[in-house]
Amino acid sequence: MNSCHSAQRKGFTLIELLVAVATVAILAALLLPVLGKAKIKAQRASCMSNLRQLGFGWIMYAHDNNGMLAESYGGSSSNAWVYGNMKKPGEATDATLIAQGKLFPYVRDTKVYRCPGSKSVMFGPKTVELVRSYSMNCFMGGRDPLLAPIPPTAKDYVPFFVKDSDLRRPSEMWVLIDEDERSIDDGFFITDPTAQKWYDFPATSAHRHDFSFGIAMGDGHTDVWLNRDPRTHQLTSHETEQAHNPDLERLASKTTLLK
Repeated sequence: MNSCHSAQRKGFTLIELLVAVATVAILAALLLPVLGKAKIKAQRASCMSNLRQLGFGWIMYAHDNNGMLAESYGGSSSNAWVYGNMKKPGEATDATLIAQGKLFPYVRDTKVYRCPGSKSVMFGPKTVELVRSYSMNCFMGGRDPLLAPIPPTAKDYVPFFVKDSDLRRPSEMWVLIDEDERSIDDGFFITDPTAQKWYDFPATSAHRHDFSFGIAMGDGHTDVWLNRDPRTHQLTSHETEQAHNPDLERLASKTTLLK
């Protein structure tokens, strides 16, 4: 009888099944945050690698061109570091525009120009993945001296750096930044040196390195800067006034110099 009874019981009871399901759910709840953090760390490491390669490409370009810096201002310049406006559907997915930039001979993999944590964006009914998420400090590289100061608040500051020798402390001046997908357009990142207003803004959301962004400095080293002010996390549009924001003040202090 006992052997017959044992042979007939091959499955779980309802209670055992519910316990098993509950155990799996608890384990998943415990593991998902850990896996999410691991993914963010992996994306951060990849982003730092990308910025490091681009930063060294920027330095090598200057070495090969008598110290002249690749220009951040795309416009009509033939010396821009990169081309393509991420707000224009026809350009946002066109990697050939990256290949036309002055840094491409030094960094020939177009995937390096985009942070892996960058989200896709909507163009009408279509969702697309931008080919680029990095932009350059608007004060880096010469441009037409007849142009008005960019931004207008920069009138008391060095308008732009033409040669690498113009950077008196390159380790304290940033060159490339991981820009938010809601902000990025051309490769020209505008920062208010008086730290009163965000013109463009860096990656600010949780999916992008957990409220932090990558940055490459003039000596080639890279860093991750954490956004600490809650107002920074809420940025969604250009030209947002946020005086006394420590995140903006930090970025502005490493952007350019007083004349």
